[in-house]
Amino acid sequence: MPAAAMRGDITYSGRARRVAVLRCLVAAMVVTILLAGLAALIFWLVVRPKPIDYTITGAVARHFNVTPPPDATANATFYLTLATDNPNRRVSILYEWVEFRVLYGEAAQLAIEDAPAPFWQPHRNETRLEVRAVARSVPVGEQTARELRHDLAAGQVGVDVRMRARVQFKVGGVRSRRYDLQAFCSPVVIGLAPSSARSFQSVPCDVAIS
Repeated sequence: MPAAAMRGDITYSGRARRVAVLRCLVAAMVVTILLAGLAALIFWLVVRPKPIDYTITGAVARHFNVTPPPDATANATFYLTLATDNPNRRVSILYEWVEFRVLYGEAAQLAIEDAPAPFWQPHRNETRLEVRAVARSVPVGEQTARELRHDLAAGQVGVDVRMRARVQFKVGGVRSRRYDLQAFCSPVVIGLAPSSARSFQSVPCDVAIS
């Protein structure tokens, strides 16, 4: 056989092998994706995960006062109750740590406090977290001070409550990776009269998990 023909056969054979290997790799990737999708579908059909609901069900502010500008500071003690409802039949939740922040709009963080943790929340369970967050001589801007003093004179103040937590989900004996969970509750309108706690309107929270 002529040398040129042999080289042509070798080149064609090498190209054919590369094409065959590439096809095998593509087929393997397709099979992997299909199996992963099937596993996810089976998991969903078995577990049927439902979203966790978070609601501020109680909020009280005591000893709330704001010193006048220009060197304004805010003082208050916030008593917050957060209800966390896990409606899932098979999913329980481990809260490794939980943090609460009380904010006045985007301009001022009034108080920050950790909730007791870690703890497990079983499936089909509602857990209530009670938090006491204290603002001690927190500096606030002049505009924020004026708005807060106006709210205090009106007898109620509207704040935002942000809860952050590090969580793991457990199905059977299997734990998930760790997730960052955030619940943003707004507006939380707190009456300042001693009897206002009885008329507090619950505030549902927006939840994000990453």
